[in-house]
Amino acid sequence: MEKSFSRSSRIAHELQKNIAIIIQFFLKDPRFKTIITISEVVVSKDLSYAKVFISFLKKNNNFNSKKILILLNKASGYIRKLLCQKLRLRIIPNIVFYYDDSFEKGNKISLLLSKLTKNIH
Repeated sequence: MEKSFSRSSRIAHELQKNIAIIIQFFLKDPRFKTIITISEVVVSKDLSYAKVFISFLKKNNNFNSKKILILLNKASGYIRKLLCQKLRLRIIPNIVFYYDDSFEKGNKISLLLSKLTKNIH
């Protein structure tokens, strides 16, 4: 019988859950003035690196996603330390955060398509 999920996908899912909890409850930086959502975690085959894709709920116009990415990447060592305490893995992957703008792009495309359908009818 074949496994439905590989080990790396199970680890990626656990990392996604635990990193979200750590960002929400353990990072007490006042510069995080927005809600941070982890959309996906991609783990390398040897489980030594993890790409964490995040998106934000923007509250104001002077929002700077680059600053939050820099802060999260600087805190990745602390996040990794907390993951060592939560997960029972021999190797905890190095974490690199990336901005995921797929929701914004999808929203723009949806708005354009709705305008097109209104113009046709």
